[in-house]
Amino acid sequence: MSAPQHLELIALPGLALVEPGDDLTTLILSGLAAAERSLERGDVLVIAQKIVSKAEDRYVDLRAVTPSPRAEALARRVGKDPRLVEVMLGESREVLRTRPGL
Repeated sequence: MSAPQHLELIALPGLALVEPGDDLTTLILSGLAAAERSLERGDVLVIAQKIVSKAEDRYVDLRAVTPSPRAEALARRVGKDPRLVEVMLGESREVLRTRPGL
């Protein structure tokens, strides 16, 4: 297979907001049909992690989160809500680097 001669980015039109329990495959195939497109050999499909998380019902009520001392310290360094940092730490294996705002 030879290297592609061009790169084309296509946003799927008319996709509804993703809700918990939505079947992403069905949504994507419907979006492709609405765009009169189909996936072809060699295509790369990019899906935002946020969309996957919404479909998986991975919402967190920050009011129910109690930040650890580690989350509190890191939150001060980066200027974020300590509860949000606690959630991120719970989903991470390690923190590689930080900076204010990120």
